[in-house]
Amino acid sequence: MIITKNLIIREFNIDDTGAYYKNNQDAQIKKYMPNHTHADEIEAREELEECIAGYANMQMPLHFAIVKEDKLIGHIGIGESEIVERAYELCCAVSKDYRGYNYAAEAVRAFAPWCKIAFGVDKIYASANCDNVAPCKTLLNAGFILCEDKFKNEQEDMNVYVFI
Repeated sequence: MIITKNLIIREFNIDDTGAYYKNNQDAQIKKYMPNHTHADEIEAREELEECIAGYANMQMPLHFAIVKEDKLIGHIGIGESEIVERAYELCCAVSKDYRGYNYAAEAVRAFAPWCKIAFGVDKIYASANCDNVAPCKTLLNAGFILCEDKFKNEQEDMNVYVFI
């Protein structure tokens, strides 16, 4: 568990299913993070069950709940990068009702250093679609540095960031 000024980052539990499903039905998440959207709550529950099972042996990818005042407001995760060889890549999403308060940057700012220690690496990467300005700003606000712009990934232009 990671505690920040406003948030708690913790392991998911099965009781998070409804809120997780609802949060991930947002149009922005569907567009930019389609692998985190689900057809129904059953599918969302199955993903959380896999996630929960992976905590015991730190099986990648790992996803954690972002909680504010006992309410699930998003998720943050780490997995093997699809962009940078032999590296880890961070992802984060906050539900639309909680955007604009810098909660994503706060979560990323706390989670990235934890990942470096937990996995014994000196860098953590992240990527964001060039046309999606908010996460690009979030990553910069959280201490990431733009290391490659306009990386082509499956027909999309991506910015690649690194946290050192």
